[in-house]
Amino acid sequence: MSASPLLLALDTSTSTASVALFDGQRVASETTWLAGREHSTRLLLEVELALERIGRTQQEVTGLVVARGPGSFTGVRVALSVAKGMAAGLAIPLWGVSSLDVLALAVGNVDRPVRAVLEAGRGRYASGLYQGGVAIEPPRLAALDELIHLIHEETLIIGELTPDARKRLETECNVRLADPAACLRRAGFLAELGWRMAVRGEPGDPGLVDALYIS
Repeated sequence: MSASPLLLALDTSTSTASVALFDGQRVASETTWLAGREHSTRLLLEVELALERIGRTQQEVTGLVVARGPGSFTGVRVALSVAKGMAAGLAIPLWGVSSLDVLALAVGNVDRPVRAVLEAGRGRYASGLYQGGVAIEPPRLAALDELIHLIHEETLIIGELTPDARKRLETECNVRLADPAACLRRAGFLAELGWRMAVRGEPGDPGLVDALYIS
């Protein structure tokens, strides 16, 4: 990374989209919005607005990090395509991060298992189980009934759940649900994970970053 780093984070994994800029010490700008299926029409505009907000330009971006899923097939591809295009055009590194890891980081240090959950369409959820911030099982797809049966001990649930799904989980499982505001998947956390990868010396090869889908 250069002496004046600027990491751009992009996430369009689901109907929620987010863009953030990270300068190595703090989140300098972050925007998260309900994109629905309009990711492609807003993403580059939000990138330009984020850069303008802090008085920087695309040419000053020194690295990129993208949420690579799981999520919706089209949504994941939007941010991935934009990130790869920018990485090629600017000749800068690109790191890919699991969208579930982004949610898990938002929890912080807790003394119980954490299950991160993302909408995956057709009434299904992509979920991953974490302990101490580390994934302890592969991500999986599950309908709500299956998700309920996966919970065998007191667990913190964070992520995208409808009000009805939250009510069922609270009623039928030994869970604590993260507050709705905390469940918003934010690119600031994505940026922090990407920064950690850069500091560890991971190469950030755009050719090795691909979408993460589960079935």
